[in-house]
Amino acid sequence: MIRVKLTVLLAALLALAAIVVPVRAAEEAKSAKAYVVLVGVSNYADKQIKPRPHAEEDVKALYDLFTAKEYVAGGKANVRLLLGGDADAARKSEPATKENILKAVKWLDTEAKPEDLVIFTLIGQGGTLGEKGDRLCYFASDSTVKDRDKNAVAAAEIGQELDKLKSQHFCAFLDVNFKGFVPEKGSAPEPVLGDLPFREFLGDDGTEDHLAVPGRALFLATNGLTQSLDLAKHGLFTEVLVEGLKGKADVEGYEPDGIVTVDELTVYMNKELPKLAATHGKTKEEREQAHFVLGGRGTHFVLTHNPAVAAKVQERLDKFAALAKKNDKLGGKIAEEGEAYLSHMPRLEAQRSIRKQYQQLVDGTITAEKFLEEREKILEDTKLPRDTAEAFAKKVYEVAHTMKTSYVKVHTEGELVNWAIRGLYRRIDEKIPDELKAQLDKVKNLDEEELKGLLADARQRLGKREDLDNHKDVDYALQRMLSHLDPYTTYIDPETLERFKSETGGKFVGVGIQIRKDIASDMLQVISPIIGSPSYKAGIQEGDLITEIIRITDDKGKPLSPPEVLSTKGMPINDAVKKIKGPPKTKVKLMIQRDTAEKPFEVELTRTLIETETVLGVKRKADDTWDYWVDPESKIGYIRLTQFQENSSDDMKKVMVDLVKQGVKGFVLDLRFNPGGLLDSACEVSDLFIDDGLIVTIRPRVGREQKISGRHEGSLLDFPMVCMVNGMSASASEIVSACLQDHHRAIVLGERSYGKGSVQSIQRFDGGQLKFTNATYWRPSGKNINKPNTSGKEDEEWGVTPDKGFVVEMTRKERDDLGEYQRNLEIIPRKDKQTKDPKADFKDRQLDKALDYLRDQIKTASRVPAKKAG
Repeated sequence: MIRVKLTVLLAALLALAAIVVPVRAAEEAKSAKAYVVLVGVSNYADKQIKPRPHAEEDVKALYDLFTAKEYVAGGKANVRLLLGGDADAARKSEPATKENILKAVKWLDTEAKPEDLVIFTLIGQGGTLGEKGDRLCYFASDSTVKDRDKNAVAAAEIGQELDKLKSQHFCAFLDVNFKGFVPEKGSAPEPVLGDLPFREFLGDDGTEDHLAVPGRALFLATNGLTQSLDLAKHGLFTEVLVEGLKGKADVEGYEPDGIVTVDELTVYMNKELPKLAATHGKTKEEREQAHFVLGGRGTHFVLTHNPAVAAKVQERLDKFAALAKKNDKLGGKIAEEGEAYLSHMPRLEAQRSIRKQYQQLVDGTITAEKFLEEREKILEDTKLPRDTAEAFAKKVYEVAHTMKTSYVKVHTEGELVNWAIRGLYRRIDEKIPDELKAQLDKVKNLDEEELKGLLADARQRLGKREDLDNHKDVDYALQRMLSHLDPYTTYIDPETLERFKSETGGKFVGVGIQIRKDIASDMLQVISPIIGSPSYKAGIQEGDLITEIIRITDDKGKPLSPPEVLSTKGMPINDAVKKIKGPPKTKVKLMIQRDTAEKPFEVELTRTLIETETVLGVKRKADDTWDYWVDPESKIGYIRLTQFQENSSDDMKKVMVDLVKQGVKGFVLDLRFNPGGLLDSACEVSDLFIDDGLIVTIRPRVGREQKISGRHEGSLLDFPMVCMVNGMSASASEIVSACLQDHHRAIVLGERSYGKGSVQSIQRFDGGQLKFTNATYWRPSGKNINKPNTSGKEDEEWGVTPDKGFVVEMTRKERDDLGEYQRNLEIIPRKDKQTKDPKADFKDRQLDKALDYLRDQIKTASRVPAKKAG
């Protein structure tokens, strides 16, 4: 059988798993060169383009680094420096015109070979093209705002050239603000990054996931929508970048290995950039400046060398080469592997253990015989037992079979197994062996046993490794497999499952506190306590720093003696949440540092069941409860529903009953940014406002469709109503808004909704849960909601579109400001100091339009004479 032959072949390859990849990398590195393009423009001829004070000094600093032989192989001949200002004769700069920038990119296409390193850096300003803001450009020294369609470098033009790039080691450094210009008249459209941002640098791998091309990485100073912070001599981004590339980022593994990789630079910048921003930023936005690192599979390549340890590394390599010449047992593959491991810190622990053996061999602390013996032991320990691989295969195949029979669309087990294997290898950045790839190309012809065998072979080939421990192999395979179906179908691992339950159930056991990372102190900061929670009752306030978590009991509630005292400095948020949460009725202590207190103080809290708020009003009252009157004079009520959780409909009914008792004459239901939630909750909320009649129809792939209807009892029908939605209103939000619109119960106002008209089924599986789409839901009118049922074009039928005359589009900035405004409203304000009124600088045009409509309806109703009886 095919499976048997493949098993034998992969078993033979398994022992070489720790050898092949590093050797290939070492062979390529010998002949590799670096090709670098650096573009910096500080001042533009067109004064409508904002200056970037340090841009040219930044790229000059990078030029000096990339032309220094101790850092990069290649020399000045392989580096192009393009400046916007005066020429730099010593560095042989060229003007940073559009023509020269594109010519430099073409030079990279022509010169760089697959194994060569290619660096592209651009520091300056960018802008938008066209009327929608979804086409971006980079300003050259000769660009103008007025004619940027012609003389700016379009992102698509760069992408067109880089699509031809042969190098498999491409890294771009980008410090650009796409809002870095003053429009020629009026206002320019807000930049729209879209679902696949910066594809001009990352490319498209051609798969259904549209991931970055393997071997490409992109470092961004910001998201491209804000200005990066400047320091005294350089930009913040470049200051950290240069130091990292010079060797400070060489920290992966148990010692510096003399090279800086993309991975290491990522870790270094993630650590150092926020610290520097927090130190030098003058505003909140500057102190919290966020950078981004994007990239695809295979981004572990070398960027620069670290001269501080390069000599020692080379000394060991020379010694090993001499040993290999004298001892035949150290030749061939062993010699190639040794050169690779001694010159480059491997990623996996087993490979690092072998590296240490090579070092001991070279240093003379073990003999060649002892080295070979220890190396063989390590390799033997990396072999995965066949029964373990078969257990993995059984689980993955079981899910593939479930999807074949229950998913809303038809897919074969072979198709799903193919996605699982390819996805697993992609997730851990391993190249699929040619032999395995050939089998995957024929996977649709395999039966159940052959598919299970193929899965087992694929897993066994990877061996024992820490990045696949603790169920991660199954998690990755299933998540990658199911991601091909739709965005809502996935496997939820046990840890994520707990968070998911809290989000949809609206309840969790804890102390009732929202926290974030304080960048300046690297400790935990309180966003807000949750009203009625232990934290709220204990007086914990917005802005408090949690410096220590003192655990009195363990995860199961058993007493700890002595208590576990944990500093929150450097502690990840998820770890902190785990430590603060625990079984109900158990205690935990928090050390609090408050800016108005003389010294830190301890707070003891008893964990309990916390119910999160989803039914919010227009503002908080003095007692921190919600005020649901947006216009008390006109008697217009307002509810912002953040999610559809188990408690949402009951909480909403209580508020509405109170509003009706107080004589409500108009009502606004705000579903903007509401991502959805539970179907039952959505139907109950819909039923609250309509008379009897159809709410939603559910159509599964297999079986009868289900119609859910409302009841007359309890319906609130005696006041005009507006339902607000936007592009982030999805799923359950669309069920409600579509129902209210089709029954003519409410005017729908705002922007077209997201278009998620699918129903997910949840099943327990292997400690976690399978969440998969098994049906679609349809409006009472029978119209389609689900965008994936269409090609997604604007003129097609999907989502919920506001009523005619009630489309109120927001700019991206307005939408971001609205989101921040709403989040600030949720924070329980401090009582010991004055806080800024979140309304002060914000105007909600959509809500204003809703209120104008309702006031007019109320006035009209008041002018209609009452009918006489009889």
